[in-house]
Amino acid sequence: MMKEAITRALDDAFEHLGVDVIFKSANASSSFSIVALVKEPEGVYEVGSPRVIGQVAEFAVKASDVKPKIGDIIFVGTKKYKIHEEPLLDASNFILKFQAVLLEK
Repeated sequence: MMKEAITRALDDAFEHLGVDVIFKSANASSSFSIVALVKEPEGVYEVGSPRVIGQVAEFAVKASDVKPKIGDIIFVGTKKYKIHEEPLLDASNFILKFQAVLLEK
């Protein structure tokens, strides 16, 4: 009963707060659409002047939708991100969280 309540609550959060993204596995030629929670930074990280290190976004996806891996690509609108860290399950074991670096706009 508790598992069903958590699943419904998470589905509701993704429905109202999530955005449609295109997911492409690093070792597959096909891509597909999923809903993700995306937290993008307002600016870029800089070291020195004018060297830019990169822009990193945080993602949360339902583990039942996709099994992301390092190197996979995510398209958010016109932006292309590459996963650079191992996705980890959150405390609920239903959500995978990870960071990805912006490759191009």
